[in-house]
Amino acid sequence: MQFRLFFFGLICTLLTGCLYYGDKHSTAIPIQSSDLAKKEIFLPPSAPPAMEWWQGFDDPQLNQLITIALADSPTLQIAKNRIMAASEMTRGASAALWPTIDFSGYLQRERFAEFGIVPPPFNGKTFTIAEVGLNFNYEIDFWGKNRSQVAAAASEEMALRFEGAETRLLLSASVANTYIQLLNIIQQRALAKENWLYSKTLARIVQDRALQGIESDIPVKTALTNEQTVHLSLFQFEEAEKQTRNQLAILLGRNPFTTEIVTMPFKYHALHFTFPEVTAVILGQRPDISAARWRVEAAANAIHVAKAGFFPNINLMALFSYQSTELGNLFKAFNQNKMIGGAFNLPLFDAGLLRANLGVKYAEYDEAVNHYNQIILNSLQDIADQEVRLRSLSKQVAAERIAVNATAHNYQLYRARYQHGIIDDVQLLEIKQLFIQQKATLVNLQAHYQQTTIALLKALGGCTPLQKGYA
Repeated sequence: MQFRLFFFGLICTLLTGCLYYGDKHSTAIPIQSSDLAKKEIFLPPSAPPAMEWWQGFDDPQLNQLITIALADSPTLQIAKNRIMAASEMTRGASAALWPTIDFSGYLQRERFAEFGIVPPPFNGKTFTIAEVGLNFNYEIDFWGKNRSQVAAAASEEMALRFEGAETRLLLSASVANTYIQLLNIIQQRALAKENWLYSKTLARIVQDRALQGIESDIPVKTALTNEQTVHLSLFQFEEAEKQTRNQLAILLGRNPFTTEIVTMPFKYHALHFTFPEVTAVILGQRPDISAARWRVEAAANAIHVAKAGFFPNINLMALFSYQSTELGNLFKAFNQNKMIGGAFNLPLFDAGLLRANLGVKYAEYDEAVNHYNQIILNSLQDIADQEVRLRSLSKQVAAERIAVNATAHNYQLYRARYQHGIIDDVQLLEIKQLFIQQKATLVNLQAHYQQTTIALLKALGGCTPLQKGYA
């Protein structure tokens, strides 16, 4: 009966212990084939979300797409999983600061040899041996080794959290950049189609004149070549549009074969930047710099851990158990087994192992510091380059707008002359084509301006030192 009670208590203890990890489980869900087959259409939303750096473009659809990407992209989910793992590692490292208490036991039935090492009166007899009890162990952290390990793990966790923020920034910037590129391609394709229609009309007029003997074959061949060149650009824009849509769908974490994104017309926003002190901005806003700084902290704490290895480890131990060779008397007071004590371990000779380990930690710290310094320099270059490009594009957009307005005015003059019979169809179509080409150039420059704005905002870590203006 007591034998059964012992086993029942042991099984209950094991089952209770299993419940401690009941709240730990996986959250990742594999993509199913049925999910990929589901048709998804993203329309422009009606209500604006909370303010973020991309809100400066006043594009509800851009806000919607970035929100979807941040929620569903596997890339960002991977970053979150790494943060969760680092958080658990920090908790694991913190456990070393506390004592450990184990509940253990064993049960065995053994017959001792008649002429073995077991003395009388136990030799030649069979016993049921059992022991159950509590074990206590605590490492006294005199030299700060365990505390430094916790600090290193916490610093690594913070580094991963800022790397997650960097992933979020890169993903949102990629979605915004791809979205602007898509709007530009759609606009370029529409203008190219309009230009192609005028090219066809111009080629037909030149061919009719050639049939009437007014024109030679040279203008005919030139007009046909121009028509086919413009027609070829239509296929190129169509290909680029489909590829850009596929890229945008992947950034959203969606199947490009079943995802349709209904776009709004391209709208140009001239965002005028007001720069604070650049060094303070990048140090306070860029998540990659913050991540590198926390990696320096982690490396510094790893040095403290390595130094603590040169000093002795001191442990406190205690034991309270019941031990008996008769199961029926296991829990009697005279079978209690008690112990309290301490132990230490002082390294005397290790053939240079501890010094080598310390040298590695110093080298890793130097590497982390130099990596941090290099990221700061790269950030300064990135901001400076994007600022120069943005100022240049602003001037190019202004100059091209003047050219477009001048060509539009000329077109009105040509049209008035055409209506009065002063010029023919060819001259009117040629000035119209020039106007379309300049509009295409202007839209392209405006799209590049907005993409450079995105790049500058990303270089600034997602902060928005700007004022909105429309041009």
